[in-house]
Amino acid sequence: MSNSAMESHRHPRVILERWFNQTKTLLMTPQIVISGILMVVLTYLIVVPLLQMTWRTLTWGEGDRRFSRQAVTGEMTGFHWEQAVSGPTSEAFLYEPLINTMITGTLAAVFALSLGAGLAWLVTRTDMPGKGWLRPTLILPYIVPSFALALAWETLFKSPQTGGQPGLFQYLFDVAPPTWLSFGAVPIVITMSIHYFPFAFLMISGALSTVDSQLEECAELMGASRWTVLRKITFPIVGPAILGAAVLTFGKTIGTFALPYLLGRPVEYQTLATMLFSSVSLGFTALGYILSLVLIVITVIVIWISARLLGGNLRRFETIGGKGFKANLTRLGVWKWPLFGMVCFIAFIAAIFPIGLLGYQTLMMVDGNYGFDNLTLHYWLGRSNPDIARGEPGVLHNTVILGDTWNTLRLAFLASILSSLVGLIIGYIVVRGRAGLVSRTLDQISFLPFLIPGIAFAAMYLGMFAVQRGPIPALYGTFALIVLICVVNRLPYSTRTGAAAVTQIGQELEEAAELQGASWVRRFWRVILPLSTGGVVAGMLVSFIGIMRELSLIILLITPSTRVLMTVGFRYAEEDQTQLTNALVMLVTVLTLLGQALVWQLGKGRLRRLKDRQID
Repeated sequence: MSNSAMESHRHPRVILERWFNQTKTLLMTPQIVISGILMVVLTYLIVVPLLQMTWRTLTWGEGDRRFSRQAVTGEMTGFHWEQAVSGPTSEAFLYEPLINTMITGTLAAVFALSLGAGLAWLVTRTDMPGKGWLRPTLILPYIVPSFALALAWETLFKSPQTGGQPGLFQYLFDVAPPTWLSFGAVPIVITMSIHYFPFAFLMISGALSTVDSQLEECAELMGASRWTVLRKITFPIVGPAILGAAVLTFGKTIGTFALPYLLGRPVEYQTLATMLFSSVSLGFTALGYILSLVLIVITVIVIWISARLLGGNLRRFETIGGKGFKANLTRLGVWKWPLFGMVCFIAFIAAIFPIGLLGYQTLMMVDGNYGFDNLTLHYWLGRSNPDIARGEPGVLHNTVILGDTWNTLRLAFLASILSSLVGLIIGYIVVRGRAGLVSRTLDQISFLPFLIPGIAFAAMYLGMFAVQRGPIPALYGTFALIVLICVVNRLPYSTRTGAAAVTQIGQELEEAAELQGASWVRRFWRVILPLSTGGVVAGMLVSFIGIMRELSLIILLITPSTRVLMTVGFRYAEEDQTQLTNALVMLVTVLTLLGQALVWQLGKGRLRRLKDRQID
């Protein structure tokens, strides 16, 4: 090369053009474009509402003149924080609910995670019989709304000492249960553990289904006991799924509203979630948002701890690669039938008995009378009668309920599909670009909805979309807003299941496809998506179940044209129409089971074909 050519090659203009072209090429890659779009959209849908909530706690709002005559809407003030932290009612408003929340949330999360992980291994990785019907049965407690489990507990252990009719326990044994068993911390912990262990079960079973059994078999050949294999091989391999389930379960338990509200209110046992609901309902919005921020801080601390435990080297969790795959089941031997009996007992106590009790209540003409002479089908098949249930017809003759059933199914299917696909894309970006700023930012933003209590999220979206803001139209009163908030709210779950699935896929599979000339979109569609079927289906199941029984997230956004079954059921519960409430709970349970079976079958065939190819 001549000197003039070399000088031209080194000219600043040439260097700048080369740098510009390289940067342009990099920025136009599909991963970067998709990441940029997701960053902008999620920032508007998640970060902006969070900042608005924080700003509201630092300013005077409309209606705050009842606290101070000098209050001017929009001006900065520390009044709300001062009242919450050191005011005359701070102990009852903040500190007692905080202690109660940590006690019930921690205990319920530990019990739910332990039970869910153990059952996930038995159902997914062993030769235990009856797994085909045990799987949907064990998910039932999570399908049923939490306030329905609270109602079932009240029906069983309610005591006249706290008002109302006696429960089934006193009706059968003529002995009033102690108050601590009827209401307060003990029933809250027990019912939350029952309600959330299927959540951990779903998340962990999806990861366990892709564990290579060759690793376990090698450990057994070296003389390791079955317990050692579980403790040293199986569960450490699915560490991301277990830690993700632990964080999500804890966050759900401390943010649950309806269950502690129903089981704690009679004895004035408040948690942060119930106090938040009461504050927002009474118009103390800023004080309610302060409690939301407290819940956010607690969950952030737990997330930080889990991240420290997990570490940054995720390649050690890869179990699907290009060197073959085995999925042989663990033989239980003499423990096969005893463990089967234990799982059946858990399924009966946690799922079948509460559902049966709620179903029996729908047949009682008068609540509290458990005799057979009090049975009726009116709440299912009856016509409108002004002397019964304030004239409400039975569920199957109620045109309002039938219309709301379509809204419920449409919302659950559409939102669960969208959230799972978006979650898988975000999970891919997070795992493959772990060291990048964009991937880390997306990971944090996608998890933010989990930190915001549902009722606070709904209040923020109500303010954001009540009027048009720039090119964003006013969505209040539309079905699109209900779908949008459900998709955004489920992102923490779908992103974690998507990331756990991508973590187990070796990068050499993508590299081989890239060498064959496959574009990123084709590699994602033909390699990542098929191998992530287990995680995607698990994410869809979790989202579908959660959306079917969602209440606090959408209660403030529902209009007559967008009602769903749970909001109608909550209205019945507020009116103390127990039989109609439980009838709707049963209807939601049946519909959710049918939808879950459909989703599972759609993914099961694809997953079976994948495993057959890998084993061959």
